[in-house]
Amino acid sequence: PFPHPICGAILVAKDGRILGKGRSNYNGHAIEFAFQEAGINATPLREWCVAWPSDAKFRKDIAESTLYVTLEPSNHRQGEEKPPITQLVEMAQIPRLVIGCQDPIAENASKGAGSLHAAGISVTMGVLQDECNHLIESYAELCNSKVHRMARNHFRIHGRPMGHLHCSVIDSDDAEAFARNGNSFGKNFGGQHLSYRDFGTYEIAPPPESIWAADTSDDDEFSSEIDDFFVMDFEEEDTQDSLGKNPMMPWYEQVDACVATFPKPGNGPVNDPTLQARLRGLKWLATQGKLLPAGVERILVMDANDLKDLPLKNDDPNLPPGVDVEEFWKADGRKPTRLLLRHGDNAMAVAVAKAAAKAAAAAAEASAKAKSALETGDAELAAEAALECQKAAMASNEFIQKEIQKTQDLKQRLIKLGAKVEVLKGSKPIDVMNHLGKRSGYHSVVWRAGCWGGRGVEAIQDGAFQRVSAHLAVDAIGGKFWQLMLAERALQSACGAEREIKVFAEADDINLEYCDREDADKDCNLVFDGKPVRHVRLDARVAVIDEIKRQEVRFA
Repeated sequence: PFPHPICGAILVAKDGRILGKGRSNYNGHAIEFAFQEAGINATPLREWCVAWPSDAKFRKDIAESTLYVTLEPSNHRQGEEKPPITQLVEMAQIPRLVIGCQDPIAENASKGAGSLHAAGISVTMGVLQDECNHLIESYAELCNSKVHRMARNHFRIHGRPMGHLHCSVIDSDDAEAFARNGNSFGKNFGGQHLSYRDFGTYEIAPPPESIWAADTSDDDEFSSEIDDFFVMDFEEEDTQDSLGKNPMMPWYEQVDACVATFPKPGNGPVNDPTLQARLRGLKWLATQGKLLPAGVERILVMDANDLKDLPLKNDDPNLPPGVDVEEFWKADGRKPTRLLLRHGDNAMAVAVAKAAAKAAAAAAEASAKAKSALETGDAELAAEAALECQKAAMASNEFIQKEIQKTQDLKQRLIKLGAKVEVLKGSKPIDVMNHLGKRSGYHSVVWRAGCWGGRGVEAIQDGAFQRVSAHLAVDAIGGKFWQLMLAERALQSACGAEREIKVFAEADDINLEYCDREDADKDCNLVFDGKPVRHVRLDARVAVIDEIKRQEVRFA
């Protein structure tokens, strides 16, 4: 399943014996598994570290073997985590390679085979080509779509994934809608239809919890004469039909990872400072996130200093209802859950600073006593003051060690539960994106907005997000063209002034979903004056405007 193609590999000895076979999955490439089954130990470090058994016959079998693969091996590094798979084939000293079909991405086609041929390996490609192409038919269609071409180009230029910000757009005068109604869409319209409201009063908010892959088969009932007049051709989404029908918006199934946050105190939902409210990102990843393809990584971003508040067991009293957090950390049968710690490098510094301040205060007090004792000639008091200073120093050192050990113990517990724990240099969404590009080589990431208002706009301005998928409510009147204009203007208002951030509203950049159907999620059934309010999802590209050159700077 996307984002990784299906691939099979078989290592065959000269006499026809199968030495090893493997199939790609979320955890590795088919060639890795084939080599592992054959007895070749391969460890991905900065470069592949390959070791063979000392058995002479085995070494002879490998030296005369042929590796068969259904899909051309890639010569691209997966960030710092894994070297190119072509390098593994070369270092394993496989003399002959037979490939079924070439890489379906045009700019990568034949490059893997070419690099192995240049390394002296006998390479044959095109054997059972039609059958092998059929195995990756769905993958080939998706990876050559417009969005993924943009994502690859963005990664090539910036070295980080293209960010999809999934959010809601709400009325700034109704920012408590999430806490009050259980959704992010304001129901108090002040007696005005959307078309008559001030477009300067909107802001970004977290998305609703339940998101679905919409069925657009009956869109015609919402058509209008003005749509026909302007001939609005929206981007084809037939490729979505091949994806699993689950309560996700389509992009979730096509990215490398989905990110949610555990916000620090004060940055959670409006008027709800509770720990459970701050854990909504974890709740979504652990519940709705289970329906993501196994190869789409679930990532939770949080401050290192808040590790003590993170639920690790199902008996934690702060755990939101219905969450199996132990299953979430274990991630059995899918890519491991990753925890990114913001300010991770600074957590120790904070502990040391607290201890140093405590020791300094005690030392100052002890020093004052010692000075007074020396001036009065009281040697006994001076000695006691010196001992107090020594005790303060020992206590501060003990405090430092305890704080460091607490953090290390929590990290080790998470690792033992099955999670990956990494320290992030920086604290902003752009720092997360840079980390995922450098560390994992990711091309496309969905970020579920845990931010409100200006923080989301700042992240767009920093270049963290190039696409915005926003849920919002518009009047249930008119056709798609009219509602597109309303939705686009509301999103532009939430993202800021057009002189700073531009929302691209061309037909091929906008995807409009109608969510006011009987089978829609209950969070989206909004009514105004007894009439249904059309809840839509608007997908749009965004770009930051260069204030000096006054030209559009596209990040994708």
